[in-house]
Amino acid sequence: MVPSPADDDSADTSAGPQATDGRVAQLSDEELYAVVRVAAEDAVLGAFGTLMLVGIGVVLASWGAALLLSATPLPAAIGVVLVLFGAYLALSSLRMIPPVREWV
Repeated sequence: MVPSPADDDSADTSAGPQATDGRVAQLSDEELYAVVRVAAEDAVLGAFGTLMLVGIGVVLASWGAALLLSATPLPAAIGVVLVLFGAYLALSSLRMIPPVREWV
């Protein structure tokens, strides 16, 4: 197996230099603050994005369910599509089913 260019030199990792006993060298207070701040920001934005996508999926599925109750076939067909897409959007956002990019 051929290592990737990022694996060639372990001392050049973004996590910091390696100590001789295998532990990561101690970070300064400023570096630790920056790492924790970026990690917390990513976590908050990830949670907010997931909640937004689940909310949009629920709204689309509920609109589709309302259209399914109509007596004419065209709105009922659109309702089926909306229910399926809304359910897919909500479930893939929660990682219960794989997203489309993993199918290809």
